[in-house]
Formats: sequence, C-alpha cells, structure tokens
Amino acid sequence: MNALKTEAARPPIGLARLPIYYGWVNLTVAALAMVGTLPGRTQGLGLITESLLKDLQIDRVVFAQINLWATLAGALFCFGIGRMIDRLGSRVVLTTVVLALGAVVLLMSGVRGAFWLAVLVTLTRGFGQSALSVISLTMVGQWFVRRLSLAMGVYTVVMSIGFMIAFPVVSATHA
Repeated sequence: MNALKTEAARPPIGLARLPIYYGWVNLTVAALAMVGTLPGRTQGLGLITESLLKDLQIDRVVFAQINLWATLAGALFCFGIGRMIDRLGSRVVLTTVVLALGAVVLLMSGVRGAFWLAVLVTLTRGFGQSALSVISLTMVGQWFVRRLSLAMGVYTVVMSIGFMIAFPVVSATHA
C-alpha cells in the first residue's frame, strides 16, 4: 500500500525537475480552487442578489427560500467527492467540477424564472461551495503529511489573499 501512495505522490516527469517541492504547486492550485468557490458562496451570490431580484421580479422571501433549499441540497454534493478523488485522482475531479461550475455560472447568467434560478443556485452551491471546497482541502492533505500545519497556514494565507482580490474584482465587474 505504501508503494502505491509513493507512486501517486510523484509529480509528472517534467515537473520532477522543479526546484521546489511539487506539493507547493498543488497547494497554490488548491488555494485558487477554493477562491473559485466564490459563485457558490453566500457572499458571491450576495454580489448579484439585487440584480436577480430586480431582473426576475422575485420577492426577497422567495429568494431566501430558494437559497435555503439550494444550500441544503448543495451540501449533498460533498458526499462521494472523496471517493471520486480516490478513484479518479484530484486533477480529474478538480477539472470536472471547475468546468461544471463554470457551465452553471454561464447558464445562470441567462436564467429567466424562479424554477431555473432554484436549480442553478443549487448547482452553484453544490459544485462551488461544497464539492470544490472538499477537493481543495483534500489536495493539501494529499501532498503534505509531515508539514501539514505549515502547509495549511500557507494555504489559508494564499486563499485569503485570493478572496481579498476576488471580491472587489467581481463586485466591480458586476456593477
């Protein structure tokens, strides 16, 4: 079993020559992936809520109910992601989830009614806030064992800086 874990932890051939531990590259990708959860997070959704209410002529209470059920249903996306990572690898699962989240966000830009809003908000919560968060955290844990505390500290700082940049950028582009 240890031989399999050692094999899985080896970087691709070209990356083996990097002057740094390849885990730091993965940590950076993981932190950026967590920043990519923004469309599925409450603050990310909050950046477009007023426009959604106005464009779709939806009552705040209806939107709050959609958001509640979308958050609860979206949390179910956490189940099975770990098994998918174990079977397919974090690269495949990360790429698939990011592409799915991107597609959902694009579809959400053309939403025309409360039903489709509910479906798409659920999917942004599921792919964004839930699945992508699990993948991001798992990636760090896969690459760091001995220095996991240090890695999680660096991850948190990089992720925080990413969110500090993302919020005003998204807010400015939406205004």
